[in-house]
Amino acid sequence: MRAVWWLFPLVTGCATDEASTAEHASALTAEVRQARAALIRDSAAEMGVHNAALLGGIAISETNLAHCWSEATYACKGPASPSCDGGPIIAGAADGPCSDEQGGLGMFQFDAGTYSQTISTYTDSILTVEGNTAQAVAFVVDKVILDIDGVNDWQAAVDWINSIPMRAGDPLADRWGRLMACRYNGCCSDSSLCTSRAAGYRDNAIDLYAELGAEFWATADRCAAIPDGGVIDQRTECYVAAGEPRYWRREASGFGDDREWTGTTAAGKPSNYAQWLLRPARATTYTIEAYVTGGEATAASYEIHHAGMTDTVMIDQAAQSGFVTLGDFELTGDGSEYVLLGDNTGTADQKLVYDALRVTATDGSDGNGGGDDLGNCSTGGRASFGAIAAVVALVLRRRRR
Repeated sequence: MRAVWWLFPLVTGCATDEASTAEHASALTAEVRQARAALIRDSAAEMGVHNAALLGGIAISETNLAHCWSEATYACKGPASPSCDGGPIIAGAADGPCSDEQGGLGMFQFDAGTYSQTISTYTDSILTVEGNTAQAVAFVVDKVILDIDGVNDWQAAVDWINSIPMRAGDPLADRWGRLMACRYNGCCSDSSLCTSRAAGYRDNAIDLYAELGAEFWATADRCAAIPDGGVIDQRTECYVAAGEPRYWRREASGFGDDREWTGTTAAGKPSNYAQWLLRPARATTYTIEAYVTGGEATAASYEIHHAGMTDTVMIDQAAQSGFVTLGDFELTGDGSEYVLLGDNTGTADQKLVYDALRVTATDGSDGNGGGDDLGNCSTGGRASFGAIAAVVALVLRRRRR
């Protein structure tokens, strides 16, 4: 079935009776099925969603977890996908002849018109399992914000999704099923058809969760400690990237020849932001540094959430290169501390880079510090007044709300 909500996010009423791709059996082995679920799990965790079986339930409802045409040869052949060893991605077959190239692409059946229009809208990352999943996360977060009372931003939506128990009959699980049937299928009534489809989204998620087990799906504690050397790089276990996936650009540069960037906005709230999770081995004072080579943002605002308070350090990324000292901060190690960088700098359309963060105990007595300099432009240890003055426009301390 064509996922029409990708073009019309506020679809109402029920979807048509066209057969969905998932109503045919796919040729996934148990091994491939588990590997596919693992990619969904890990891609969702990178965005802060730790209840990824819910996403798996959508993929089962849409294509029975098939992503490649070779796994579901009754469907249409879409464009070549890296996740399919260069073979065609699965494309929906309910939108006319395959020669029209109109069907939705991949496990989550993204559809913005023709295949080329879909890729143009969502970038070619939509052809991979990971990119397809990331876009699905962004979609459900957006719909939770629209439909669930009291949920007003990305983090609140993620928290709501993560709170849904994998248990039939639970009000939240039932609410999830209805939300997906309405927003994914346009089936929003209390008809028997819509009720059945809502139950499908709910039960497919619950069944997949039970099939692979709670331990398989557990990612909430995947960031257990600051890595050896003290460096937290982007897209690792202690890093969360939130917001619309297509606005995250990746390039072979920066720390370890790998960094990401997004454009800045003048909005009041961030559209895209990242968190470096701080899980120190013990409570003490730590020097925190950010790697900022290649940035153009003149007012990158790093929020350091620590010890029950928040420090905000503003850096002109355009004037810096290498590791830049944000300052020395007390960390308690209570599991709630992090550094946040949002795209809402107050000036639009500047390149805001996201790269490694380095966390070093100031007394040097544990395993969280050290590491190679790799372009450090600070003096090391505690930040001197001169070093801070060169890179920091403002430091504000306020109590966490």
